[in-house]
Amino acid sequence: MEEKLKLTEDETIGILMKHLENEGWHIVSHCLGQVRGCDIVASKVDEKLFIEVKGARAGDKSPTKRREHFDSGQIKTHFGKAIVKILDDKHKNPTSGFAIAHPNDTSIKKAIGHLTPYLQGLGIKHYWVSSDGLVEED
Repeated sequence: MEEKLKLTEDETIGILMKHLENEGWHIVSHCLGQVRGCDIVASKVDEKLFIEVKGARAGDKSPTKRREHFDSGQIKTHFGKAIVKILDDKHKNPTSGFAIAHPNDTSIKKAIGHLTPYLQGLGIKHYWVSSDGLVEED
């Protein structure tokens, strides 16, 4: 699916939280803007899920906004940082579930789409989030 609107991290978080709630998850916490911490922590029965979320462009109020959208180098850097963050969270919370989410965006899929299937081997889910609310797991 071609994404017409380049979603920010905050927009992606909002859409993903709504999807998770529709799937029966309770949002324990979330971080928006430049706040440090896990982007989404959700729980369901005896499960806890930590999710690191990335965007396709910086938010309008971002102090680091430079371009209309992230280029392939930035996308790969953000993905690498997300993996390290999730692995650190996994070390601290070994019985929990973990995921990384990105906007369902052509540029992001071109830059890292061939890499996301390898996350399964690390015990990390991956979500593609669309502006229309559709969320796909790969």
